[in-house]
Formats: sequence, structure tokens, C-alpha cells
Amino acid sequence: MDLFSSLPFYVQPDPLQNSPAPQQSSGTDDTASQSGPAISCHSGPAAASNDQLVKLVSGIFNESFGFRPDGKPYRLGLKSVTERLTATDYLFVAGDDHSGIGYLFGKEIPSSYGRIAWVESMAVLPLYRRRGIATALVSAFARATKAAPRLGFATPNPIAALIATRIMPGKMYIGPCSPPYALRRLLKEIRQDCFDLRGCHIDEGNMTIKTGFSPLSRSDQREWNPRRPVAEPSWWKFVEHLPNEFEALLIIET
Repeated sequence: MDLFSSLPFYVQPDPLQNSPAPQQSSGTDDTASQSGPAISCHSGPAAASNDQLVKLVSGIFNESFGFRPDGKPYRLGLKSVTERLTATDYLFVAGDDHSGIGYLFGKEIPSSYGRIAWVESMAVLPLYRRRGIATALVSAFARATKAAPRLGFATPNPIAALIATRIMPGKMYIGPCSPPYALRRLLKEIRQDCFDLRGCHIDEGNMTIKTGFSPLSRSDQREWNPRRPVAEPSWWKFVEHLPNEFEALLIIET
């Protein structure tokens, strides 16, 4: 029995239409009362043993990302999904478990500097983007891991980083920010337990990793295009113009 599946979460409107987050992330989630599809929460190992959830995550991933340097589609097969879910703590699914429209999985990773809640993978089907689904997924993960003093992930897309800074209050490290020694050591310590960092070159000063490929699809938006005329965050251009083989690292300390 999946002890996590009964936890209810609900999608809220997308805060990207409001003002962007400053370098000190505000953690304000400007949402209205309108609700959307429910978000279910599953433990990673339980999800890995559920064929329907494994197929769902694989399907959403394969519809959401781009191409490898050799021109082949960037795919996450059933075996890889099973392995990654087995090694993670949580899987969140937007929509029902049979016809979901987005997912997030992640875990808490210990270090001598404290735990960090790491988003390992997140995807929303292109037709359902800019509806607050990614915001709700990150919010659900942040609530589930609220005891961890840090949230982190790697992303080629500045929108994902903006979503996190709108949800999590605290000190934000992204781009050329000269992170403190403790944070640099934390990245080294969690490297082998973090799929995103394992085997990648980490540029700690610029908070980037070199992956050798870009999972962005043609439907992904990187340009600053808010619904209201507001200034973009100071770090946005840096992430927007990263070469395809690089991803930005974001860590927020609460």
C-alpha cells in the first residue's frame, strides 16, 4: 500500500504572470482561489513498483524534452524510470495516475552541512504549461521536504528557477554568485547521491554543470515574456543564454 497516495494537493494559477523574484527569494506564492487537477504524492519505491506510474512518468518525459547531439530524441525508458524512482523519496503526479499531465520526483540528500531537498526531474506536457502546474508540483515537494534547510536542482530553463524562487523564501544562489565555501563543499558531498551531478563537471563559481546535451524541447520558453510588463530577474539572461550542453544550478537556503 502506498502511504503517500492519499495526500491531497491542488493546482493554483501560475504566479509567473506576477512580479519576478529578487536575489533574496521571497517565497510568496501569489495565487487565487481557483483550483485545478489534484496532485497525488507517492513514495519513490512504491511508484517504482507501479507499472502504470512508471509508464506515465516515461510518457510525460518523452513528450516534454528535446534531442540529443546525435539527433535522436532524448528519452527516459521504463527501466531507467524504475531505477530512478527506486532511488528517490517522492513522486508527485498532476492529474490522475492514469492520465497525468505532469510529474516531479525528488529526494532529501544528507551532507555534513545539513540536508538538501533536490528536485531530480520535473516535466509538464507542452499543452498544459503556463497553467500553474509546475508551481503546484514544486510547492507540493517543498511542503513534503520542509524540514530540509535547502532546496536545489539543475535546470537549463530559467522558468523552473523562477518558479522555485517564488515558492521558497531564503537566500538564492544561481549564476555567477560566488557561493560560500560550505555550499561548494555540499555540492561535492552530495555528488554521488545526486543523479544530476554524478559524472558532470561542476563550475561552482558560476553555479553550472556541463552535461554534454540539452533536454530542452522546441516548445520550451527561455525568453523573458511575462504577462505583465515587469523587469526580469538579474540572473535570467545568464541562464537563458547558457550553451546547450550546460545547465544552471539553483540552491535556496531557508
